[in-house]
Amino acid sequence: MAENVRHLFFTGEKGVGKSTLVKKSIERFEGGVGGFLTVKSEKVFPGKSSLHLLSLRCPLIPSAENFLTFCGEQNEETAGRFDRLGCAALSDIRGVDLLIMDELGPHETEALLFRKAVLGSLDGSVPVLGVLQKADSPFLSEIRSRPDVEVLEVTHGNRDEFFSAAFRENMIRVFGRRNSC
Repeated sequence: MAENVRHLFFTGEKGVGKSTLVKKSIERFEGGVGGFLTVKSEKVFPGKSSLHLLSLRCPLIPSAENFLTFCGEQNEETAGRFDRLGCAALSDIRGVDLLIMDELGPHETEALLFRKAVLGSLDGSVPVLGVLQKADSPFLSEIRSRPDVEVLEVTHGNRDEFFSAAFRENMIRVFGRRNSC
């Protein structure tokens, strides 16, 4: 990883284990963690698969209150939900040593306040660990092109390497000594 890197994002095909890597890193991180996770649920709205944005400062339980959208659908209310839930999750960084953004993708195109909060967080003092969907959008390209961002591709063939000793040393350099992933 380059010397000026402060933020690390995983990317790759769906189901390869990007979010699992982030969750394992959170478990092993000894400092304060903030930000958000997005999760799919089949239980909140019976018969429908829904996507939820969970703040790491709240119970990690999908509910109607943290509902973003139904999987495979997007409507005019989706951007407002990203703005409300995402901005709230990114704004409370008291005691946070690592900010999680899992995950960012093209659904956020119309969520201007959320996009501004993400970019503002990347300009801030707290390092970010996150996931970028493997998709093209001006928002994702802007994140990928930043000199302080490293994007690592996760595949079925290399995902176990992300917990090697060499990778842990890079994580410590980027995120500080408290990260022992």
